[in-house]
Amino acid sequence: MEMTHAAAARSIGERIRQARKSRGLSQSDLASRVGVSQPAIANWESGVHDPRRLTLAKLADALEAPLDWLAAGDRSIAESDKHAGAAYIRRPVRHVPVVSLRTAALFARDPSADPHTVAEDYIPVTLGPAKLLAVFINDPAVNLAFLPDTLVVIDYEDCKPDDGEYCLAHVSETPVVRRWRADPPRLEPSSNEVGHPTIMVRGDVAIIGCVRVSIRVH
Repeated sequence: MEMTHAAAARSIGERIRQARKSRGLSQSDLASRVGVSQPAIANWESGVHDPRRLTLAKLADALEAPLDWLAAGDRSIAESDKHAGAAYIRRPVRHVPVVSLRTAALFARDPSADPHTVAEDYIPVTLGPAKLLAVFINDPAVNLAFLPDTLVVIDYEDCKPDDGEYCLAHVSETPVVRRWRADPPRLEPSSNEVGHPTIMVRGDVAIIGCVRVSIRVH
């Protein structure tokens, strides 16, 4: 299996995510193949924990990826420092540009655009992906998932959400956050209000990126 973006995926977690995405697997699919829970896959991909060597071999087999490539990724500090907060504290801080929801439409038309040129503010986060932007959400259609004025951080390099994952989509010239459903492809609301439609994915819909974390700002 040739990994065309190996240089960009530095950590073990990033390499697991990259290989999983290239195989078209969801986190749940991979968890079933390896014999672990979906949250375990999510923790490995985000760098909260690293899989042990035996599990890494199972992952390599399930992903049809070279074991030496997976194992050569940067390991989390948790492997050498057992302090409860070490893995979190030692992660590099990224200052993510906050843009308006309207401005986020730019990235549906030009994924190579630089969000720093249109940033209204910045939010520090400790996430692995390099291409991140953040938008405030105040949408009754997803009020069960995101309270009003929640800041969501979007990985706009990843435009292939897993089933059930929230994503930022461009729908009829309007950016919205919705839950992705794969079969058939559609964007679902998550609301305690009736009347918010499910959006079937057709030619007028583009996925801008996947939601990685949400932050409630008080």
